[in-house]
Parts: sequence; C-alpha cells; structure tokens
Amino acid sequence: MSAGLLDVVRRCRGGEPDAWRALLPTFQEIGRRSVRSFRLSAADLDDVLADALTSLYAGGLSQFRGGSTAELVAFLRAVVRNRALDFVKERNRWAPSDALDQMDEAAAAPGGGSAPVDIADDECLAFLQQEVATLERKDRELYLMKARGLKEREIAEQTGRPAGTVASQIARLLERLRERLRARGCL
Repeated sequence: MSAGLLDVVRRCRGGEPDAWRALLPTFQEIGRRSVRSFRLSAADLDDVLADALTSLYAGGLSQFRGGSTAELVAFLRAVVRNRALDFVKERNRWAPSDALDQMDEAAAAPGGGSAPVDIADDECLAFLQQEVATLERKDRELYLMKARGLKEREIAEQTGRPAGTVASQIARLLERLRERLRARGCL
C-alpha cells in the first residue's frame, strides 16, 4: 500500500468503477485481518465484507477525512469492525430456539455455561448505547470518533480543538462512562 492508494480512494469518491475494482483486493485484505478475532465462517466473513463495501460505496467513503495511508487503513478497519459487530449482534438476536435451548442446558449443567455472561454483556452494551445517546453532542462526537479508532491527534485535527484539550476531554468522558457502567454492575 502506498500513496497510490489515496489516489484510488479519491477516484472512488469520484465514482470511477475501475477505482473500486482497484480498491477491492486491498480492502479485502484489510477487512479480513481486522475481523480475525471474530472467528466468522468464510461465508459470514464474505457477508460482512460485502456489507461494509456496500456501505462505503453508498457514501461511507466520503466520511474519510484523513490524509495518509495509515489513516485510511484505520478508517477501513473501523468500518469493517463495526459491520462485523452489527452482524454478530443481529445473528445472536435471531438465534434459533434450539440453540437457545442448548445454551439454557449448558447454563444449568454443573459448572454453568456462558449464556448468563452473554446476556449480561448484551445488557451492558445496551446500557452503554443508551448512555452514549444521552451525551451532549460534542461529547458523543468525541466518543464515536474514539470508538472508531481515531487517535486524539486525528480527532483534534478533525474538530479543530487543541490535541491536549481533546485528550483530557476524552479521558474525562471515558471515566464518566466507566463509573456509570460500574454503578450498573457491568465492570
């Protein structure tokens, strides 16, 4: 990957079909590496990558504001990871009833199972999403940029705030969210 990749992205934004074909192999490599820990089947991984690429094609690529290849890679990784998280969340939401019965049996077995932990994690995630939704707009923007993998320096560049201010605002914001999660029993 090189500065030529940034040119390909610029051409993709301009709607050139050949540019999208040129971006595809790099995108797939970045995408596969970024969701390795999800342990998705090959078919599920292809679905996640296709969904992420579709969202980029539908206008998501215009949200990229960086100027370096490293920033582009971080942006693409965040897009793919977010799509993978959505995919896993949706898949777990619609788990077949026999799979739910198996989880109940595993939880009831001596030594228990992981289902109660998964449910607690889902509840904590929902609580965190509610807390983020109630944040002031500027705090919510900071949280979302940080959650997407941007560094404080990049956030400072995009928001026009001093880097030190951004770093301290993010630290205070994350600590407030941690306190709320602790009070809820999530941490």
